[in-house]
Amino acid sequence: MLITGSTYEGGLNDFYTNTSQSYSVLVAMLCGIVVSGSVSCVVSLCTHNIKTNDDVANEWAKTISIDNPINPFRLIYDDELSTGKIETIVTVNTMEAIFKRAKIYAVVGCLGSIVVFLVILPAVALSYGVLDFETFSTWFRVFQIYCFVCTVVVIVFPPLEEGIQIIRRLRKNKAMSKSSTRL
Repeated sequence: MLITGSTYEGGLNDFYTNTSQSYSVLVAMLCGIVVSGSVSCVVSLCTHNIKTNDDVANEWAKTISIDNPINPFRLIYDDELSTGKIETIVTVNTMEAIFKRAKIYAVVGCLGSIVVFLVILPAVALSYGVLDFETFSTWFRVFQIYCFVCTVVVIVFPPLEEGIQIIRRLRKNKAMSKSSTRL
């Protein structure tokens, strides 16, 4: 941003104006995306020591050993773990089998969002050639609506899901307490 901002008239002496120019902001955003993505990938690849299934099992054992005594792992996933034949030690293969559908939803949602955000929306803007003010305003409104919908999904759905799980647990606890009082 600073390098691009310094190429405008007045250089960085007119710091606020030149660093808020369209190309300065674009370069800054692209650098942020490229650098953070590259650093994440490089660090992940350099620190990745999982080569065999035994390594996967060891990493899973480390994760399971970080159990919260107030809210144990088994109680959190009680409904999911009660669906099948589960050993006393829950393995990564068991969890993958139980949450296979959730993983597919996550991958499809992620790829769909990336396609819309990085391919479809820019392709629509590029298909117009030079955008006049009205066309740009319409495209920008559609982009804002897409971002707003994504924001709502990210902000609203997790607490909503937690609330639904709490209600289900309360109903299950009431049903269990009623059945235990009858005995």
